[in-house]
Amino acid sequence: MRVVKNCSASASGVNITKRPGEVVGNRVMTGQIASDNLPTISVIIPMKNEEEYIGRCLQSVLDQDYPEELIEVIVVDGGSNDSSLEIVKKLAEEHPNIELMGGPGVNCPAAMNIGIKSAAGELISKIDAHGYVASDFLRMSIEYLTEDEEIKCVGGPIRPVPETSIAEANAGARSSVFGVGKSGYSMNKKPQFVYTVQCGTYERSVFGEIGLFDESLQFGEDEEVNWRIRKRGYKIFATPDIRFFYVPRNSFGKLFRQYYNYGVARVKVIQRHPDFFRIKHIIPTVFIVTLFATGILGICSHFFLRLFVGSAIAYLIVSLAFSAVISSKRSWKYLGLLPISFAALHFGYGIGFARGIVGLCSLDGTRRSRRKVDS
Repeated sequence: MRVVKNCSASASGVNITKRPGEVVGNRVMTGQIASDNLPTISVIIPMKNEEEYIGRCLQSVLDQDYPEELIEVIVVDGGSNDSSLEIVKKLAEEHPNIELMGGPGVNCPAAMNIGIKSAAGELISKIDAHGYVASDFLRMSIEYLTEDEEIKCVGGPIRPVPETSIAEANAGARSSVFGVGKSGYSMNKKPQFVYTVQCGTYERSVFGEIGLFDESLQFGEDEEVNWRIRKRGYKIFATPDIRFFYVPRNSFGKLFRQYYNYGVARVKVIQRHPDFFRIKHIIPTVFIVTLFATGILGICSHFFLRLFVGSAIAYLIVSLAFSAVISSKRSWKYLGLLPISFAALHFGYGIGFARGIVGLCSLDGTRRSRRKVDS
């Protein structure tokens, strides 16, 4: 076991190259082509306070049907203060291909960068500590990744594993087109080229071309790095044969906060890549602003009051319709929960996106003021 403590929040300074035959942990990596012509792969697991899930996550990686000697597992901690570290250390004592790195201040993209620069594998697989993978996850990922030179990242639809009724409702909302549009959660269950995947497996060499993960993004790092891959002319492929299981948030408040953070991050991604913008990105914010504006103006105007009431009723009708469709396939007990999940998701994202715009405008204003003072 190799335990590296208190890595910097930035991944700079970590050697990105590993040579064939170099010792990693307690074993020797086989280099670019293994004796059985299978590639080596480094699994990177960013983690922070995941004591309930990290054990199952790691065990699912250890249970892969891919040769164990070709798998390196790197857990990068972000400053956990629960028993997550103890769980990882105990497993690492039994399995020398598990390494523990990280420390306080390391966010998810920084964790990925630390892992990538320390990795010895030809391929890089990102796995969230809050979920787990099927026993053939790595084998299927490698099979699809290596069949086409233009494919640099592969993944699959997110498969929710809810633990409560609210989590089930939140998962249903996230898997609905009304909830999130077309995404890794609402993806058609058929092989297809996509814009992004969560928990992708990458050719390591692609990071030498496009750069590493953007460490300024607390959330949304997957879609940002995947966008750069596609802009480079490469493809991202998703197939239901690659199975990643994720535990949804078990409260409406947690879902709201999660999508609030997504909304804030989405603005940052669009700022860096204006061509990433799609109309669907601003629909929740436009709806919320419309509700707020017509509600305020409705105090003094019957026209705006009717517009406010009409907009709210229209949203409720559409939400109930999608809730009914989902409930008919799962259980009618979710009919009263799903509209709340949809609202938490939409309002969380919409308010977060608005907050991101305000923050961006404030930053631009501060920069202009500084330039005037300097001049």
